[in-house]
Parts: sequence; C-alpha cells; structure tokens
Amino acid sequence: MKTFDLQKYGNVYKIQLNVTSYMEGNLAITMTSWEDGEAEPWNVLTVNLDSVCPQNCAFIDTNNNGEDILAWIVRHGLAVPTGTYGRSGFCRYPEYRFRPEVLQEIDPDGYASYLRDWKERYGA
Repeated sequence: MKTFDLQKYGNVYKIQLNVTSYMEGNLAITMTSWEDGEAEPWNVLTVNLDSVCPQNCAFIDTNNNGEDILAWIVRHGLAVPTGTYGRSGFCRYPEYRFRPEVLQEIDPDGYASYLRDWKERYGA
C-alpha cells in the first residue's frame, strides 16, 4: 500500500488514495488516512460535476480540500492541470489529468474497474 504525506492542521498524515468511479463513469478518488495502523476515511479528492470528463481526468475538490491540495497533487506527481474549470454553485473546480501509471500503481484493482466502466460507457 502506497501512502503520501499530507501536511494539514499542524500534522503530517499518511494518505492512501483509492480509485473508483462516479455513477456516470467519471474518475473518483477517495482519501484514507492511516493512523496507528488503522484506516480512517479522510476526504474525497475529486468532485463530480454535470459533465463527462476525459479518461483519467477529474475535477479537484478545492472547496473541501483547500487550494493547497493542488500543489500536493503536482508535488507527488499524481496529475497535471488541464486548464479546464467546472462550476457548481459558487465554487470553481480545476480539472486535472491523472497519470495512468500512478493510478495503476496506487490502486491496481480500483483503476482496472474504473477503466472497464469507462470503456463500457464510452468505448474509448
């Protein structure tokens, strides 16, 4: 299991990322914190908006994770910004393209399931 250090609230948390998909097939990534050997749900890294994202792309939930999560994503080599933004209410969310090899490394089963869903829905 691969974890990524996340500095937040004056502490460093070991975060595991889990790959899945939203109902219409968009990429979803959840965050699990590991403290004292116990898994604890942390947050959801992505947010699902009304549009279909390209494969391996997702809007980042900066509303609940803060803007500093964007630097964390890039620093750990997880994804790069696409330059596209989505809106929901008063919030604006940046779209990032996740590196397939990283998604495969951090959650092989979850990523395989996401890809199967994607191909069934969109044939890509």
